[in-house]
Amino acid sequence: MNYMKPVLALTIGAVAFTGALPKVGAEAIVNDTIVTLGESLSSEQQKWVLERMDAPEGIEPIITTAADEEKYLGDSVPQAQRGGGMYSSARIKLTNGTGLDIQTENVTWVTKDMYANALVTAGVTDADIYITSPISVTGTSALTGIMKAYDQTAAETGIELSDERKELAQEELAVTSEIGKTVGQEDVAGLMNEIKAEIANQMPETNIEIRDIVIQVLNQNNVQLSEGQLDQLTTLFENMQQANLDWSAISSGLKDAGQDVQAFLEQEEVKGFFARLFEAIGNFFKSLTN
Repeated sequence: MNYMKPVLALTIGAVAFTGALPKVGAEAIVNDTIVTLGESLSSEQQKWVLERMDAPEGIEPIITTAADEEKYLGDSVPQAQRGGGMYSSARIKLTNGTGLDIQTENVTWVTKDMYANALVTAGVTDADIYITSPISVTGTSALTGIMKAYDQTAAETGIELSDERKELAQEELAVTSEIGKTVGQEDVAGLMNEIKAEIANQMPETNIEIRDIVIQVLNQNNVQLSEGQLDQLTTLFENMQQANLDWSAISSGLKDAGQDVQAFLEQEEVKGFFARLFEAIGNFFKSLTN
Protein backbone atom coordinates (compact mmCIF):
# COMPACT_ATOMS: atom_id res chain seq x y z
CA MET A 1 0.00 0.00 0.00
CA ASN A 2 1.39 3.36 -0.97
CA TYR A 3 -0.49 6.07 0.85
CA MET A 4 2.40 8.46 1.33
CA LYS A 5 1.86 10.56 -1.77
CA PRO A 6 2.40 14.35 -1.55
CA VAL A 7 -0.33 16.33 0.15
CA LEU A 8 -1.47 19.88 -0.43
CA ALA A 9 -3.21 21.28 2.63
CA LEU A 10 -6.60 22.74 1.85
CA THR A 11 -7.21 26.36 2.74
CA ILE A 12 -10.91 25.88 3.36
CA GLY A 13 -12.00 27.39 6.66
CA ALA A 14 -13.10 24.93 9.34
CA VAL A 15 -16.84 24.48 9.55
CA ALA A 16 -18.49 22.60 12.40
CA PHE A 17 -19.50 19.11 11.35
CA THR A 18 -23.25 18.63 11.44
CA GLY A 19 -23.46 14.87 11.04
CA ALA A 20 -22.24 11.90 9.03
CA LEU A 21 -22.62 12.08 5.28
CA PRO A 22 -26.11 10.63 4.69
CA LYS A 23 -26.31 7.49 2.56
CA VAL A 24 -29.21 5.15 1.97
CA GLY A 25 -28.54 1.90 3.76
CA ALA A 26 -25.18 3.14 5.05
CA GLU A 27 -23.26 0.80 7.36
CA ALA A 28 -20.35 1.33 9.74
CA ILE A 29 -18.44 -1.66 8.28
CA VAL A 30 -18.19 -2.16 4.53
CA ASN A 31 -15.70 -4.58 2.92
CA ASP A 32 -14.11 -5.16 6.34
CA THR A 33 -13.42 -1.41 6.53
CA ILE A 34 -14.32 1.20 9.16
CA VAL A 35 -13.86 4.94 8.67
CA THR A 36 -13.61 7.69 11.30
CA LEU A 37 -13.85 11.44 10.67
CA GLY A 38 -12.94 14.32 12.97
CA GLU A 39 -15.90 16.57 13.77
CA SER A 40 -14.03 19.77 12.83
CA LEU A 41 -13.78 18.86 9.15
CA SER A 42 -15.79 21.01 6.76
CA SER A 43 -17.99 19.26 4.18
CA GLU A 44 -15.33 19.80 1.51
CA GLN A 45 -12.63 18.47 3.80
CA GLN A 46 -14.75 15.41 4.57
CA LYS A 47 -14.99 14.66 0.85
CA TRP A 48 -11.23 15.12 0.47
CA VAL A 49 -10.50 12.74 3.35
CA LEU A 50 -12.93 10.08 2.13
CA GLU A 51 -11.41 10.22 -1.35
CA ARG A 52 -7.92 10.12 0.10
CA MET A 53 -8.86 7.02 2.08
CA ASP A 54 -10.56 5.42 -0.91
CA ALA A 55 -13.49 4.81 1.46
CA PRO A 56 -15.91 2.09 0.33
CA GLU A 57 -19.24 3.18 -1.16
CA GLY A 58 -22.09 3.11 1.33
CA ILE A 59 -19.96 3.36 4.47
CA GLU A 60 -21.15 5.51 7.36
CA PRO A 61 -18.21 7.29 9.01
CA ILE A 62 -17.90 7.27 12.79
CA ILE A 63 -17.57 10.87 13.96
CA THR A 64 -14.95 11.73 16.57
CA THR A 65 -15.76 14.60 18.95
CA ALA A 66 -13.87 16.55 21.57
CA ALA A 67 -15.92 14.74 24.22
CA ASP A 68 -14.69 11.43 22.78
CA GLU A 69 -11.10 12.62 23.05
CA GLU A 70 -11.63 13.41 26.73
CA LYS A 71 -13.18 9.97 27.25
CA TYR A 72 -10.55 7.91 25.46
CA LEU A 73 -7.39 9.92 26.14
CA GLY A 74 -8.27 11.64 29.41
CA ASP A 75 -5.28 13.49 30.85
CA SER A 76 -2.78 11.12 29.21
CA VAL A 77 -1.98 13.51 26.35
CA PRO A 78 -0.80 17.07 27.13
CA GLN A 79 -3.35 19.70 26.19
CA ALA A 80 -0.79 21.35 23.93
CA GLN A 81 -0.69 18.19 21.79
CA ARG A 82 -4.44 17.99 21.26
CA GLY A 83 -4.47 20.88 18.81
CA GLY A 84 -7.38 23.23 18.27
CA GLY A 85 -9.85 20.86 16.64
CA MET A 86 -10.71 17.34 15.55
CA TYR A 87 -9.28 16.84 12.05
CA SER A 88 -7.22 13.66 11.84
CA SER A 89 -9.27 10.73 10.58
CA ALA A 90 -8.69 7.02 10.06
CA ARG A 91 -9.52 4.17 7.75
CA ILE A 92 -9.34 0.79 9.49
CA LYS A 93 -9.07 -2.33 7.36
CA LEU A 94 -9.82 -5.34 9.55
CA THR A 95 -7.33 -8.19 9.13
CA ASN A 96 -6.52 -11.45 10.88
CA GLY A 97 -3.09 -12.51 12.07
CA THR A 98 -1.18 -9.83 10.18
CA GLY A 99 -0.22 -7.51 13.05
CA LEU A 100 -0.62 -3.76 12.72
CA ASP A 101 0.32 -1.86 9.57
CA ILE A 102 -0.01 1.87 10.17
CA GLN A 103 0.48 4.69 7.67
CA THR A 104 0.19 8.37 8.59
CA GLU A 105 -0.06 11.59 6.59
CA ASN A 106 0.02 15.19 7.86
CA VAL A 107 0.45 13.96 11.46
CA THR A 108 3.10 15.79 13.46
CA TRP A 109 3.09 14.39 17.01
CA VAL A 110 1.70 10.86 17.27
CA THR A 111 4.21 8.60 15.51
CA LYS A 112 3.32 5.30 13.84
CA ASP A 113 4.95 3.41 16.71
CA MET A 114 2.99 5.46 19.25
CA TYR A 115 -0.25 4.53 17.50
CA ALA A 116 0.83 0.89 17.42
CA ASN A 117 1.85 0.73 21.08
CA ALA A 118 -1.31 2.41 22.37
CA LEU A 119 -3.61 0.34 20.16
CA VAL A 120 -1.96 -2.98 20.97
CA THR A 121 -2.20 -2.21 24.68
CA ALA A 122 -5.87 -1.32 24.23
CA GLY A 123 -6.47 -4.66 22.50
CA VAL A 124 -6.10 -3.97 18.76
CA THR A 125 -3.50 -6.34 17.28
CA ASP A 126 -4.51 -6.89 13.63
CA ALA A 127 -5.43 -4.11 11.20
CA ASP A 128 -4.21 -2.01 8.29
CA ILE A 129 -4.74 1.58 9.42
CA TYR A 130 -4.35 4.73 7.34
CA ILE A 131 -4.48 8.08 9.16
CA THR A 132 -4.74 11.38 7.34
CA SER A 133 -5.82 15.00 7.63
CA PRO A 134 -6.24 17.83 5.10
CA ILE A 135 -4.10 20.04 7.35
CA SER A 136 -1.10 19.39 9.57
CA VAL A 137 -2.29 18.13 12.98
CA THR A 138 -0.99 16.27 16.05
CA GLY A 139 -3.01 13.12 15.30
CA THR A 140 -4.73 12.57 18.65
CA SER A 141 -8.27 12.71 17.25
CA ALA A 142 -7.49 9.80 14.90
CA LEU A 143 -6.28 7.71 17.85
CA THR A 144 -9.49 8.60 19.66
CA GLY A 145 -11.55 7.73 16.61
CA ILE A 146 -9.94 4.31 16.23
CA MET A 147 -10.75 3.34 19.81
CA LYS A 148 -14.30 4.67 19.45
CA ALA A 149 -14.72 2.74 16.20
CA TYR A 150 -13.80 -0.55 17.85
CA ASP A 151 -16.17 0.20 20.73
CA GLN A 152 -19.09 0.94 18.41
CA THR A 153 -18.52 -2.09 16.17
CA ALA A 154 -17.65 -4.64 18.87
CA ALA A 155 -20.78 -6.69 18.16
CA GLU A 156 -19.83 -7.03 14.49
CA THR A 157 -16.06 -7.46 14.82
CA GLY A 158 -15.96 -9.51 18.02
CA ILE A 159 -13.15 -7.21 19.24
CA GLU A 160 -14.04 -5.65 22.57
CA LEU A 161 -11.71 -3.15 24.23
CA SER A 162 -12.13 -3.50 27.98
CA ASP A 163 -12.12 -0.41 30.17
CA GLU A 164 -9.03 -1.77 31.92
CA ARG A 165 -7.13 -2.07 28.64
CA LYS A 166 -8.17 1.42 27.53
CA GLU A 167 -7.02 2.85 30.87
CA LEU A 168 -3.69 1.08 30.42
CA ALA A 169 -3.40 2.64 26.96
CA GLN A 170 -4.05 6.05 28.51
CA GLU A 171 -1.39 5.41 31.15
CA GLU A 172 1.05 4.30 28.46
CA LEU A 173 0.46 7.46 26.44
CA ALA A 174 1.09 9.58 29.54
CA VAL A 175 4.35 7.76 30.35
CA THR A 176 5.40 7.82 26.69
CA SER A 177 4.83 11.57 26.58
CA GLU A 178 6.89 12.08 29.75
CA ILE A 179 9.79 9.83 28.71
CA GLY A 180 9.70 11.41 25.25
CA LYS A 181 10.81 14.69 26.80
CA THR A 182 14.13 13.00 27.58
CA VAL A 183 14.75 10.56 24.74
CA GLY A 184 12.80 12.32 21.97
CA GLN A 185 9.32 11.66 20.64
CA GLU A 186 10.61 9.74 17.61
CA ASP A 187 12.56 7.27 19.77
CA VAL A 188 10.38 6.73 22.82
CA ALA A 189 7.75 4.54 21.13
CA GLY A 190 10.43 2.22 19.78
CA LEU A 191 11.84 1.98 23.30
CA MET A 192 8.40 0.99 24.65
CA ASN A 193 8.09 -1.53 21.84
CA GLU A 194 11.41 -3.15 22.78
CA ILE A 195 10.42 -3.42 26.44
CA LYS A 196 7.14 -5.11 25.48
CA ALA A 197 8.98 -7.51 23.20
CA GLU A 198 11.44 -8.44 25.96
CA ILE A 199 8.62 -8.96 28.46
CA ALA A 200 6.87 -11.20 25.92
CA ASN A 201 10.14 -13.10 25.44
CA GLN A 202 11.25 -13.40 29.08
CA MET A 203 7.82 -13.56 30.77
CA PRO A 204 8.89 -12.06 34.13
CA GLU A 205 7.01 -13.20 37.22
CA THR A 206 8.01 -10.54 39.76
CA ASN A 207 8.17 -6.76 39.89
CA ILE A 208 11.94 -6.96 40.30
CA GLU A 209 12.24 -8.99 37.09
CA ILE A 210 10.12 -6.41 35.24
CA ARG A 211 12.36 -3.59 36.48
CA ASP A 212 15.45 -5.56 35.41
CA ILE A 213 14.02 -5.90 31.89
CA VAL A 214 13.28 -2.17 31.71
CA ILE A 215 16.85 -1.37 32.85
CA GLN A 216 18.25 -3.93 30.38
CA VAL A 217 16.48 -2.30 27.41
CA LEU A 218 17.46 1.18 28.57
CA ASN A 219 21.11 0.14 28.80
CA GLN A 220 21.01 -1.51 25.38
CA ASN A 221 19.81 1.78 23.92
CA ASN A 222 22.22 3.94 25.97
CA VAL A 223 19.26 5.73 27.54
CA GLN A 224 19.63 7.37 30.93
CA LEU A 225 16.46 8.25 32.84
CA SER A 226 15.85 9.77 36.23
CA GLU A 227 14.84 7.46 39.07
CA GLY A 228 11.33 8.90 38.87
CA GLN A 229 11.06 8.12 35.14
CA LEU A 230 12.39 4.60 35.71
CA ASP A 231 9.73 4.13 38.39
CA GLN A 232 7.06 5.35 35.95
CA LEU A 233 8.12 2.81 33.33
CA THR A 234 8.35 -0.03 35.82
CA THR A 235 4.95 0.75 37.33
CA LEU A 236 3.34 0.91 33.89
CA PHE A 237 4.60 -2.54 32.91
CA GLU A 238 3.76 -3.92 36.35
CA ASN A 239 0.18 -2.75 35.79
CA MET A 240 0.19 -4.39 32.37
CA GLN A 241 1.46 -7.62 33.89
CA GLN A 242 -1.23 -7.57 36.57
CA ALA A 243 -3.88 -7.08 33.87
CA ASN A 244 -2.90 -10.49 32.44
CA LEU A 245 -2.29 -9.15 28.95
CA ASP A 246 -1.63 -11.62 26.16
CA TRP A 247 2.03 -10.71 25.65
CA SER A 248 2.40 -13.06 22.69
CA ALA A 249 -0.45 -11.21 20.94
CA ILE A 250 1.14 -7.89 21.83
CA SER A 251 4.49 -9.00 20.45
CA SER A 252 2.79 -10.24 17.28
CA GLY A 253 0.82 -7.01 16.90
CA LEU A 254 4.00 -4.98 17.10
CA LYS A 255 6.05 -7.20 14.79
CA ASP A 256 6.04 -4.68 11.94
CA ALA A 257 6.94 -1.70 14.13
CA GLY A 258 10.40 -0.32 13.45
CA GLN A 259 10.45 -1.27 9.78
CA ASP A 260 10.99 2.38 8.88
CA VAL A 261 14.70 1.69 9.37
CA GLN A 262 14.60 -1.20 6.91
CA ALA A 263 12.67 0.92 4.41
CA PHE A 264 15.33 3.60 4.79
CA LEU A 265 18.12 1.13 4.13
CA GLU A 266 16.35 -0.13 1.02
CA GLN A 267 16.15 3.30 -0.60
CA GLU A 268 18.25 3.42 -3.78
CA GLU A 269 20.24 6.46 -2.72
CA VAL A 270 21.01 4.87 0.65
CA LYS A 271 22.06 1.57 -0.94
CA GLY A 272 24.22 3.58 -3.32
CA PHE A 273 25.90 5.35 -0.41
CA PHE A 274 26.74 2.08 1.35
CA ALA A 275 27.93 0.54 -1.92
CA ARG A 276 30.33 3.47 -2.38
CA LEU A 277 31.38 3.22 1.26
CA PHE A 278 32.21 -0.49 1.05
CA GLU A 279 34.00 0.06 -2.27
CA ALA A 280 36.14 2.75 -0.67
CA ILE A 281 36.95 0.47 2.28
CA GLY A 282 37.86 -2.35 -0.15
CA ASN A 283 40.12 -0.04 -2.16
CA PHE A 284 41.79 1.11 1.04
CA PHE A 285 42.72 -2.42 2.07
CA LYS A 286 43.83 -3.24 -1.49
CA SER A 287 46.19 -0.28 -1.35
CA LEU A 288 47.65 -1.59 1.91
CA THR A 289 48.20 -5.02 0.32
CA ASN A 290 49.88 -3.46 -2.70
